[in-house]
Amino acid sequence: FRFLKPVAQVYGTFIPPGLRTCIRNSFDNLRFPCRLVNNVLQGKFKAAGIETGRFLINTTLGFAGFFEIAAREFNLSPPHDEDTGQTLGFYGVRPGFYIVWPVFGPSTLRDSFGLAGDTALNPLFWFPEELWIGAVIRGGIIVNNTSLRIGEYEDFKKAALDPYVSMRQAYLQNRENDIL
Repeated sequence: FRFLKPVAQVYGTFIPPGLRTCIRNSFDNLRFPCRLVNNVLQGKFKAAGIETGRFLINTTLGFAGFFEIAAREFNLSPPHDEDTGQTLGFYGVRPGFYIVWPVFGPSTLRDSFGLAGDTALNPLFWFPEELWIGAVIRGGIIVNNTSLRIGEYEDFKKAALDPYVSMRQAYLQNRENDIL
């Protein structure tokens, strides 16, 4: 946090919010295979169909996903953001212990294994020939997304009596709600 926040602030100074939102949209659009596969594995076929429509519309009319055309012009619902950790939970795998990974943030044992599945389903994992290029892209995504949410973590810490316990409870409850 002490490293990421200043980097994101400097980045946000030079890159306008609209462009940062377009960059986030484009990388979220690339996560389509992960959302599609996990919706199908959970039997959410309607959501999988909507995801496919969103991907096709945003990739073509939204210029590689930079613009959120599917929701704005076609009234398609927001992404059904399913991941492998949720799919494992859907099939009864318990969350296991809570852990906070450097850079990745809060997780559980189940979601940590799910992250490996999500990584395998992400085209950016397979696309760059060099490992360091993928790491730079992932770092850029993290900095970009953080620049759009600066202040949220500080507000959370101010509002919590014990930030660690509050974050753990919020994370675990949110993940359980995501699985339902």
